Amino acid sequence: MEQQFSHSQGPISASSPLAMKAEPIACGLQPRVWSLNRSDAISNRQIVLLSDGAGEAESEDQTFALTAPVLLWLGGGQPVRLQTAAGATGFLAEIGNEIIVDAIGDQAEAVHLRYMVDRSMLLSLSGQRTLRSDITMSFEALLRELRQPQKGSPMLLSAHLRIILVAMMRISGVEEVALHSHGARSHLLQRFRQLVEMHFREHWKISGYADTLGISSDRLHAVCTGELGKTPKALVAERLAREAGLRLERSAMTIEQLSHSLGFRDPAHFSNFFKRTTGIRPGEYRKLMTAPGARRLSSSPASFADWP
Repeated sequence: MEQQFSHSQGPISASSPLAMKAEPIACGLQPRVWSLNRSDAISNRQIVLLSDGAGEAESEDQTFALTAPVLLWLGGGQPVRLQTAAGATGFLAEIGNEIIVDAIGDQAEAVHLRYMVDRSMLLSLSGQRTLRSDITMSFEALLRELRQPQKGSPMLLSAHLRIILVAMMRISGVEEVALHSHGARSHLLQRFRQLVEMHFREHWKISGYADTLGISSDRLHAVCTGELGKTPKALVAERLAREAGLRLERSAMTIEQLSHSLGFRDPAHFSNFFKRTTGIRPGEYRKLMTAPGARRLSSSPASFADWP
């Protein structure tokens, strides 16, 4: 029987800023099938730890054969069908973008983790006894916290996700791939992207991003326009407008509540920003995008999908 992925988890819900869902895989005598990312309202990453048994994950353009012990990270945000065979055990988690951003952080390794989480990868855990143990213990801690959330739960969830991501980085050698596959400019853009994800709601000035990156504002401008054809200011505005568009579509917040949640001093300022960026007022956008049979508008805010 095919099922949507769901898990009762108290206040850490799909609408929480640090959304995560998780459940154990315990197939017993019957195989199990999950449908992941089937809803138009979500575009999350999934991670599967298979401790015993076998399975298969299939998306539109990729198929992964799973033979335990193995870790599968699905970073494309596409609909995925996951099937595990009878007797399989392990864990499955679905992770929202903001908790990933929080887990990645802004330390030196952040650029490699940023590169890694946007890609799908299958990692054998054979011969990785210590890291496999670390990953398993972090999954168990995530499940406990999701079942009984307490004060500081988002911080703990982020910390254990970081442990899993660092273990993945060590197993995959992705930092070497990232460094050799892309030049210094792309490396800088990845660092800038992570900073934007962390701080776009705070309305940092471009000079603040440049200072944190250790370069001049002119250098950041040259890299962004040269690699992406857009100024740093335009890229930050697009990210802010994209988040606003998603919240207009998916949340029940009023325009005033939404504007404050995104760091605007008043709703009028937010409304003018959104129209300037997308060509349409927030209220009109919400009506169009939530109407029955609505399709994505040509004016819909852009995403980071085309960043290197």
